[in-house]
Amino acid sequence: MRPVLSPRRHPGARREELQRLVGDPVEVETDDGARLHVEVDPADRDGAPTVVLAHGYALSSDCWHFQRLALRGRYRLVLPDLRGHGRSTRGPAGPVAVARLADDLGQVVDAVAPTGPLVLVGHCLGGMAVMELAARRPDLLPRVEGVALVATGARALTAVDHGLPVLGHHLVRRAELALERAPGRGEAPERGRRPGADLEQRLVRHWSFAGPVAPELVRLAARMVAETPVDVVADLLPAFGGLDERAALSGLAGRPALVVTAERDLMTPPAHGREVAEALPGAEHVLVRGAGHLVMLEHPTVLTARLERLLARSGPAAARHEVVVPLARRPRRRSR
Repeated sequence: MRPVLSPRRHPGARREELQRLVGDPVEVETDDGARLHVEVDPADRDGAPTVVLAHGYALSSDCWHFQRLALRGRYRLVLPDLRGHGRSTRGPAGPVAVARLADDLGQVVDAVAPTGPLVLVGHCLGGMAVMELAARRPDLLPRVEGVALVATGARALTAVDHGLPVLGHHLVRRAELALERAPGRGEAPERGRRPGADLEQRLVRHWSFAGPVAPELVRLAARMVAETPVDVVADLLPAFGGLDERAALSGLAGRPALVVTAERDLMTPPAHGREVAEALPGAEHVLVRGAGHLVMLEHPTVLTARLERLLARSGPAAARHEVVVPLARRPRRRSR
């Protein structure tokens, strides 16, 4: 891999910059009755591609804050909250599979972007839904002009220790069982979250970011997690254990693709992303040094620059693996 220096990490977000961005709200009702909150930022020119940004597990579309600021107006942006996340309802009770989220994503596209070129961007769980969408909706593939998969994987994550060696995956399984057995499945655990808000922020900080970030970013991440109902968190955990989207990747081959992995991602380790990149001939694979799972918030200029490059591309390129070293992490030279 050839090291490439990236733009400097965002030095710290002012509080007013993290106010929720507002677009044109659209409610998309799915075939099973879930109501999905979708925001649309129109483009300033006709014919601009529609960029669909699908967020990750226990987050919301607010995680794309900085990319949305940079791209809005230049492209038509579609930002759905996945079912049970953010401002969307969960629909009928029962486990939520990646296939269901992919169907939701297809129905969002049908409702708000029925024609014209598409670029699909997915982080973590959203990336898995994008992969599955390619398998379940081949009718959309001729319109897909590019795809970006960020901090995600195509196979089961059961062996991941979540940054807690030896005990990590056992603790996650114990959490699953506790949530399944909790009375009311949601009410009691939700009450227990409020007194533990400080601890929740520390845990979110541990799993989301690898280095120092502005407190506003930690609060934003913690807010998104806190707004995700406990029963939704619990129902989706088993989906990661049975995940296998490797066959679905073939539907995305042959078009511009970007795969971004984070060196210190405790949720989807970079080996998973590299496997995805190798399954997409011509994909650009970028490993961001010293980055955590929420790379779009921790190093927003790095991801935004790569997305802009993807959006400017036409046709497949030669496969490339790069390591991005944010300037903030370079060792300082000693003064003589």
